[in-house]
Amino acid sequence: MDIRVTRLTAAFFLPVLGLLMLTGTFVAFTAYWSAGETDAESVQRETVLVRRLLDQRIADVTRNQQTSTTWDDAVNEVRDAQDPDWLDANLGIWMHVYFGIDRVFILNGEDRSIYAMIGGSRSRPDSYFSHAGLLDPIVTQLRQLRKAAASLDDAPTFVRRYVLLENRPAVVSAAAILSDTGNILQVAGEEPVHLAVEFLDGPFLAKLAADFLIQKPRFSWTGRIGGHEAAFPLAANGADLGYLVWTVQQPGTKVFDRMMPILVAAGMVILMLAGLLLFRLYRTTSKLVSSQRQIEYMAHHDPLTGLANRFAFENRLEDRIREFEQTRRSFAVLYLDLDRFKDVNDTLGHQAGDELIRQVAARLVTLVRQEDMVARLGGDEFAVLRDFAADRTEIEILSRCIVEAIQNPFEVAQQQVFIGISIGVAIAFQDTLTQLDLVRRADVALYRVKNSGRGGYAIFEERTERPTPHRLAPA
Repeated sequence: MDIRVTRLTAAFFLPVLGLLMLTGTFVAFTAYWSAGETDAESVQRETVLVRRLLDQRIADVTRNQQTSTTWDDAVNEVRDAQDPDWLDANLGIWMHVYFGIDRVFILNGEDRSIYAMIGGSRSRPDSYFSHAGLLDPIVTQLRQLRKAAASLDDAPTFVRRYVLLENRPAVVSAAAILSDTGNILQVAGEEPVHLAVEFLDGPFLAKLAADFLIQKPRFSWTGRIGGHEAAFPLAANGADLGYLVWTVQQPGTKVFDRMMPILVAAGMVILMLAGLLLFRLYRTTSKLVSSQRQIEYMAHHDPLTGLANRFAFENRLEDRIREFEQTRRSFAVLYLDLDRFKDVNDTLGHQAGDELIRQVAARLVTLVRQEDMVARLGGDEFAVLRDFAADRTEIEILSRCIVEAIQNPFEVAQQQVFIGISIGVAIAFQDTLTQLDLVRRADVALYRVKNSGRGGYAIFEERTERPTPHRLAPA
């Protein structure tokens, strides 16, 4: 095709020179317009992805926090407040080292500060009072919500807010310190409160950029952006705290800027250059699509195990409920929580803990069907969406298989490790359910298993709403 264009240009150079110049102008305008449209679409898609990834990372602050705040030992230690070293190792400095939390404050049931961690070091408890003006309203809101709840199961366990702290944007997660077994008597709204503060600039942005391939993220107070940037605001209580700004991929502009001088200088070969422009545009767009697919994959999958993450699981569950309303084809939700995982994590280290999580994920995948979904919800929590449940017996068999498989030893750090697993199950059969109903039922069943000694499963009883735990003897 290029040879034909060259011969045609040489044969009709003078007669068609004016036409070529007109064609060149039209091609240049078309290329400019196409570049603008491609860039606009790219910015729109990337903005949606970046906002979703930021929301996911912000939610991780609370999920990471609650791995230690929902724990009987934490309730007892905070109540006694006699061992600051224990608080450092489990609720304070440990969270800075492992999760990147910048500041931690612990308030007792009377809102008296009993512990503070700032920048990875233990601080005086009264250092909280320089933060109280911003943090007290968040604590008050959490307590009011818990007191107003109809029951402990319905009471929210955390409140998360954006704040402007020391002229820096930050997220604050206030979580009630709760018993994980329910064996410790607590009054809703009067529990100790754990406050985790993470600044949203500096290391947070650097990790966000590294994890999700976001180019040059930064915060701006004014929202002014350059020609190759996009932004969206962070808001708290109706007021903007600034804007997250990053460099967007603009394949159209990039290609047009490179090719326009060539189009001007080589007007006689405008058709050939137009073909090259389209080829370059296609190749650059292909790279963008590949990059965006990778970002989208990371937005829907857990980076440690490769399983679906909480966001993907909730979307799949919502779709399955809509299908259930039309077809009445039953399905089941299994909530899984590892037993004794923290002991392994604390004894052998976080790398061994990560390897154990990966091995658990691999075993779970082998136990389900191809159409089922296995997801890691965070920490040592997993979920299984059984796409079709013929009857209760089938789900009991699956639950037993999972419990028995996890009871078998794991090879971690050149030694055998034994853990267990607790499973709460909710099955959708005939009644109309919402996503919240199913999740609540699975949570109630899981709570019953953990409260009865762990290492087993329980299926939510639709008539009594009191699932009976089934414990399996250790292998």
